[in-house]
Amino acid sequence: MTETTPQSVTAELERARDDYLAVSRGAHLYASPGDHEEAERRAWERLELALAAAHRVEQQTAGSA
Repeated sequence: MTETTPQSVTAELERARDDYLAVSRGAHLYASPGDHEEAERRAWERLELALAAAHRVEQQTAGSA
């Protein structure tokens, strides 16, 4: 099981954001526009999941304070 700490969630959010930006800016690195669109969609979904996890941790932290 993966430990979920505020630090690990923040680190995942930063990685997901950086990955999304790299994919978004790197369209020229893909074999076709369709390949780039698929990679960008997957990166965006990962970023959304990371944002949701960060929001949940933020709410839990605020609730326990």
